Amino acid sequence: MHITMLGDGRLVQPLAKLATRAGNTVLKAEDVGTNVSSCTPSEMVLVTGERAALTGVLARVKPMLSEDIVVVDATTTVTSDQSSGEEDRASENEWRALLPSTRIVRAFASVPAEAFTLLADCAPDGHIELAVPFACDDAAAKQLVSRFMRQIGVEPFDLGPLAVSYVMDPGGPLWGKAIDALDMQEYVGRLSGDG
Repeated sequence: MHITMLGDGRLVQPLAKLATRAGNTVLKAEDVGTNVSSCTPSEMVLVTGERAALTGVLARVKPMLSEDIVVVDATTTVTSDQSSGEEDRASENEWRALLPSTRIVRAFASVPAEAFTLLADCAPDGHIELAVPFACDDAAAKQLVSRFMRQIGVEPFDLGPLAVSYVMDPGGPLWGKAIDALDMQEYVGRLSGDG
């Protein structure tokens, strides 16, 4: 699979290393430079880092990408104690409008970058169990991202539709969790009242 990684967050290096080790072709934002046409063959775009810092690069790259491309949103936001929920929803809608596709999968950002670095630095046959939660409204996009997650050595954990992705945001109950699939299942079960 060909993957374009946009952003400069702490997830870029370990995810690029894991993706390459799994046999994927990775084009990072710094490699794109002014030649945005190099993004065209990508099947997936992984956007990582602080959202406010990514609006310019997204505006440059968006016209070159297929509207059918799967976008993995691994971004974070700076939240203010002063903001209301209505403002947060409006800014979320504005953010999604900047993305080059409506096939959005929210994933990776809630897991500490150190967990991916540890996984990337261990031998490919090393055994580290890490569940990565994700949320998405598109079944085919979920399948593509789940396959990618398994390729890089993590266990995908489907939370359901994109509307529930707030549990992975900074301050949310899954933020900062680096746990295995069984612990993730138990934790999510307690959140939903089923555990």
